[in-house]
Amino acid sequence: METRGFDREAPFRRLSDSELWATFLNRCERLTEVAAAAAQDLSPDTEVRWTGRTVTVPFFAEHMREELILHRWDLTGDDRTAVRALDEPWMTEHSVVSVGRPLLARGGAGLDLGPGGRIEGRLRTPGTDDIVVAADADGGSIRFAAPEGPATIESDAATRVLLLWGRRPADASRWHSEAGPEALRAVRTLLSGC
Repeated sequence: METRGFDREAPFRRLSDSELWATFLNRCERLTEVAAAAAQDLSPDTEVRWTGRTVTVPFFAEHMREELILHRWDLTGDDRTAVRALDEPWMTEHSVVSVGRPLLARGGAGLDLGPGGRIEGRLRTPGTDDIVVAADADGGSIRFAAPEGPATIESDAATRVLLLWGRRPADASRWHSEAGPEALRAVRTLLSGC
């Protein structure tokens, strides 16, 4: 089964604020019902085509939850609720394991690496594994790794999730880098995808 494209947003763009809010609440309730029915009625191994790839049904509930948290941050910024939700370990896990490579695709295309060119960066949150992002002419990769060597960017967990999704917190003191301007620019470009 294929999912719809982003042209599905057009009707919502024409709604007034109150109509959009009512529709949003209705769709969130429907999403909850569909996710619960899928968890009950379908095998966790059931696969569906989504945005050019195949994913399992349980992926959707987790991904929609992540999208709602991330886009809430887009609207509200760094309030306590947003930071607490972004700080959850499952947010980092889902961002790296489930959607990491697509997150890097657009940013990687913005790097003029050429044959033999490669960048690699380490995103570090103290007390957790690093996230290693890399790109070369053949594409990008993202993985967890034990902290080793200098970090390209060090931050709190919530900020690291935002960075993975091409965003930055309003409070710039929540992250820092000693990697130098070229390395930092390359990693931030790679992480500019979504």
